[in-house]
Amino acid sequence: MIKINSIGYQFVNEGGININREYGSGDYLFVFLRCPTEVVLSGKSQIIDEHTFILFDKGMPQIYRKNDGHFINDWIHFTMEPYNNFFEELRIPFGQPIKLPNCKQVNEMMSDLFIEYFNVGENYEKILDQKCNAIFHKFSDLYRLSMQNMGKREKLFNELLSIRKDIQSFEYMPKDVAEVADKLSISTSYLQHLYKEFFGVNLNADIIRSRVDHAAHLLSGTMYSVTEIATICGYESPEHFSRQFKKIKGCSPRKFRN
Repeated sequence: MIKINSIGYQFVNEGGININREYGSGDYLFVFLRCPTEVVLSGKSQIIDEHTFILFDKGMPQIYRKNDGHFINDWIHFTMEPYNNFFEELRIPFGQPIKLPNCKQVNEMMSDLFIEYFNVGENYEKILDQKCNAIFHKFSDLYRLSMQNMGKREKLFNELLSIRKDIQSFEYMPKDVAEVADKLSISTSYLQHLYKEFFGVNLNADIIRSRVDHAAHLLSGTMYSVTEIATICGYESPEHFSRQFKKIKGCSPRKFRN
């Protein structure tokens, strides 16, 4: 059974906070940091982003501080008997900052637990135990889902990195963004969002620049006509090719060649 020793929800420490429990608090601590906080984990100090969860094991040092402005957090101090590898079974790690894509559900459940903590009744302890159990099981589900999504994002990053390398070396020149999206089996909007997030530039802009750079290479090193180079670089219209070339290189293809 989980027994809650103390709980806080959207608790504000005016002027900041400095917690330095070298040997922990004697119980487990589940904390939600609502503001950037300096935290010492595994002996190393790091700045943790806002909206981050941390689960502290019994005896684990609890060292965190914020010296500028107000410190706002949610927390649950609790004990658990018997333990039975509860968090290991749920795959929730101790002492690791965890950000969820959407923490609203967990926050709402913690708010409900906070209200229940100040109630009374014959089944008071059982209700708290069940609500706290529900929080950790929901957190486990959301955390696993976020880890799966991270794995998918990492895979897409590596695939896009390879595609970008091929585009920039002109080994692969897609007709448009939709072609790349089909290649990766994702939507064009999601592809454009990821590409800009990963590389800081639009995929379409990368494709155009690579076409123009390849065209410049052909203009400098071959005797192909401008029309032939436009076709080689994927342009159906020589006029369209000339406009894009001039926009990027600052002059027309013919002037560039001369």
